[in-house]
Amino acid sequence: MAFPTAAKLMHDIVVRRESAVQRTQMETGPAKQAAVRSRILVTRDVQYAFKTLTDYNAFIVWFNGDAGRGALWFFWTDPVDDVSKLARIVDGLIEEERPNKTMDVWVLKFKLETWE
Repeated sequence: MAFPTAAKLMHDIVVRRESAVQRTQMETGPAKQAAVRSRILVTRDVQYAFKTLTDYNAFIVWFNGDAGRGALWFFWTDPVDDVSKLARIVDGLIEEERPNKTMDVWVLKFKLETWE
């Protein structure tokens, strides 16, 4: 299943990468660090706009059904490298759903996570 194409990504993305190292403080000298993970989760705070109420409602149907209210993985195209990646909505939470004054354009905020 793929992320809906009617959703238009707004350009204020925030990217966070989890650490792949374990750091141990030493009594003297610098701390030691060792790689402990070969893959990490990358979380992105995103905002998507829907230009019509129909597109917004279709997204909500997709979210509740195909995306399992955010619990299931889906294919999403990363705008940075234009590569299709498995993604899911963190905690199944759409943080904000905000319409314009005429209720036809909607902006949704949520977090996506992908494997690096």
